[in-house]
This record gives sequence, C-alpha cells and structure tokens, in this order.
Amino acid sequence: MNYRHGLLLLLAVLFAGCGIKDPFGDDRTSQKLGNLPPQTHLFLHVTQEQITLSDTLLDGTIQTRLYTTGLDTTPSRQIVHWWGDDPDGTVAGYYYQWDYQSEPVFTTGEYDTFYVPIRSQYDEFSFKVWAVDDQGLEDPTPASLRFPVYNTPPSIAFRLNSNPVIAGNPNVVAYTFPTRTFVWDAFDDDGKETITHIYYALDDTSSWIPLAGDADQITLGDLAPGRHRFFVKAQDISGATSPTLSFPNPDDPNMPLHWEVKPVQGQILLVNDFAQDQSLYQVQGFYTRILDQLVGPAGYSVWEIGSNTTPLINSQNALPHSSIDIEAYLAYFDKVIWFSHLGRPHLTAAGQGITRFTGKGGKIFISNGNEERPDSTWTFTSLESVYRLNPGGRLLAGVRILASFGTPQDPQLDLSLEKLIGNRVSALVPGAGADVVLRMEPDSTAAVTVPYKGSPPVALRFQIGPGECIYCSLPLHLCNGNANMTEFFRYILFDEFN
Repeated sequence: MNYRHGLLLLLAVLFAGCGIKDPFGDDRTSQKLGNLPPQTHLFLHVTQEQITLSDTLLDGTIQTRLYTTGLDTTPSRQIVHWWGDDPDGTVAGYYYQWDYQSEPVFTTGEYDTFYVPIRSQYDEFSFKVWAVDDQGLEDPTPASLRFPVYNTPPSIAFRLNSNPVIAGNPNVVAYTFPTRTFVWDAFDDDGKETITHIYYALDDTSSWIPLAGDADQITLGDLAPGRHRFFVKAQDISGATSPTLSFPNPDDPNMPLHWEVKPVQGQILLVNDFAQDQSLYQVQGFYTRILDQLVGPAGYSVWEIGSNTTPLINSQNALPHSSIDIEAYLAYFDKVIWFSHLGRPHLTAAGQGITRFTGKGGKIFISNGNEERPDSTWTFTSLESVYRLNPGGRLLAGVRILASFGTPQDPQLDLSLEKLIGNRVSALVPGAGADVVLRMEPDSTAAVTVPYKGSPPVALRFQIGPGECIYCSLPLHLCNGNANMTEFFRYILFDEFN
C-alpha cells in the first residue's frame, strides 16, 4: 500500500467514527431565498429642458433628481427610454402608465414616443414604468418621471406661389373654372406628428370639413359659378388650432380681393396665353369673332393666362400652381385653341396637362408665334429640332403659307401674311410620328431680309392615342391675308377635329 492509498483509508475511518457526512459523496442542500423582484430605470431623451426623475436604487431607496438644462418646460412630444435588471432571472417586459391613463400598458419594448394630451397652454404630467420578470413578479417601486409641458399651437401657410400674387390695386378678380386646388404647409414646434387634423371650409366657417393631419392639399371640384372664399386651419393633439388662412384674404394687399368661378360654356375652349394682349384684347378679339361666327357666343369659353413675372400683367389669373387644375380646365372641353405671341408663354409649364388632355381624346390647336424657341422635349408634339425661319427678325406681308391638310391638298386652306411679323419665329423639323400640315412657300426671297431656302415646315400634326395636337410656330392672327381664317378654323374644328 502506498502513501496515497493509506491517507484515503485513514480519512474514511475518521469520518465513519465521528459520524460526519462525507462532503464528497453527498449533495449539499441549499437554502432558497425566493424570487427577487426586478428593478426599473428611466431615461428621458431631452435637450435643454427641466425634468424631475426618480429611480429606485439597489438598496431599495428612491432617489429623486431635478435636472435643469435651460428651459422650464418640455414639448408635448416625449421620447422616453427605460430598462430593467433582475438579480435572479430575466426581465420579461414592462408596464407603463401616464397619470391620464386609467390602466397600465404592457410592452416588451424599452422606449417609445408619446404625445401627451395637453389641453391648455401649460400642464404637468407624470409617467411611471415598472419591470416584470420571467416569473411574473413586478417591481414594487416603479421608476417615475414628472415634467411640466407647454403646448405650442400649430401654424399653417399656403405653399409658396400656390396662390396668385398681385402688385398694385388688390381689387381684382381671380377667375377659375369649377376646379380649384389649394396647397399648404403645416408646422408644429412640438413635432409635425402632433398635428391631428386639417380643417377646411368653403364660404361658411360654421361647417368645417376634416382632413388627416398630414394632408397638404385639397382639390375642390364641381364648384358653383360665382364668388367664393376658401378657409383652412390646422389642429394639434391638444386641440389647439392655428390661425385660419383664407383665399382671398381681404387683409392681404398682395392677394386678389375676389375669387370667381366661371361656368363651363360650350365644348370649345379658347386659351389666351398672350399676357400683353390682356388689356386691349386685340388678338383675343380676332379669335372670338371667328368663334362667334362658327359656334355663337355661347358655344365656347375663354381662359386668360396672365403673367406672374416682371412686369406683372393680369397676375391674379396666372397659370394655376397645380397641374391637376390645368388638366381639369382642359378636360371640361373637347377642343382647344391655344394662342400666344411674344412674352413668355406657358406651354412648357402646362405641357403635362396638354399631353394628358390629348391622350384622353382631346383635340388642341396651338399657335405660338413667339421668339422663344419651341422645346424639343415637349410631349404633346414631336420635334426633332427647330431653327430660325427669319434670323433678321422680319417676315414680310404677302408671303404664302401652304396647307397640306387632307388628300388632295385643298388650296382654300392656304394662308398668307396679312401683316409684318416683327419678331423671330421658328421653322420646325418634324420628329417621329409628326406630319407637316403647314409650310412656307418655297424659296421666298422677298419674304425676309435673310431669305430662307426650300419650304420650311411651320405646323405639325401629332397623334397621341385618340387625341390630336396641331402645333404652329406662326402667330395666326397675322396670317389672314387671304381673308379665309374663318374657313381655316371651320375645317380645323369640324373636319380635322371631328
């Protein structure tokens, strides 16, 4: 027997003789202390605020601390974080409760964003949260938070340039057809999420119509002819409202004093996109005399598009801000005659609406005798390129414009210049799908100071689905040298646009 075996034998004999339990052979019994509750802690995500926090320490005492970091109130939007510790298990979730809640709320999350329902300019709120462990035991000493809140009411403003702006006498009328879109932006220092409703009213503020808090526009349709006034305001979660906006606003000297809805008359629309004409109406008169002969005064409507650039001309009737309105105005009619000359026409800004109108079956004739070149990106026609027909800025009376409508060509539709065109105009190179329907007489050496070569196209026909657009780069009101413009438009409206 070696030494090690002898020692083990001696220990066994001693334990047996003394009645002592063998610590190596038996399990030791532990004394259970019971499940310990979890402990909960709070953290408020805040900057430059004064808050009161209380927390439960490990020894069970409650410590309250006041933090002042610049302001004496907090906004109604609160981001609160919490967490828990369990000394003998795991935290399964949390209960939290605001002092305005009748029952606590269970969550497994450890933070949330709250909007306290402040109903006055100033109020105080308290929040408590307590952890629950995996055995269902709750923290008996919740962490709590108490803070004062000052509510900031929302504000609202019409979107920049969404309403016409005027200079000078505000006693003017902004005209629309029976569709009008209003666009606004609402704000709240407590967070835009605190805006719960937008309210609007038409004419009578005793009956407000609610929209969602994130709504930023409304399109009013089927408006009755006559004068109207639009109102809008924002409301936050506390019930506080912004000042009320209105259009028109009699207290705003930069806004037209009146808004009037025009009735839709006839199925033909004449668009005056020549702002310089909107005082004497000489060019508009040229077209209305033709339409009076063809369909009578009640057979068409007129849409005047003013200019909102310097100088302001009829700016209260500038092109609508919303493409919804542009498309709606055109869609009230089957056929459109759109003319512009000099200045800045609105064909590019209205191009999407014109294309959609045409794509849905509408027919439009455009006379744009303007020095600004046509845009080859327009989708309502097809242009490969353009070039100056008269680089010297003159196109003399007497030059002929040859028509190629129909088959065979009808010479009765040929036009000629009645008066000098005193500005540069464009010749058109047709793109894919475009047909030439008007071109200058060939090699006219007497027509311009710098003679053109060949027979340059000046009007293109382009189909978009069931619709059709004829785009002309000449001012047609100067092209009645053959005294046949009424017959020309009779063909356009009732044969070409059948």
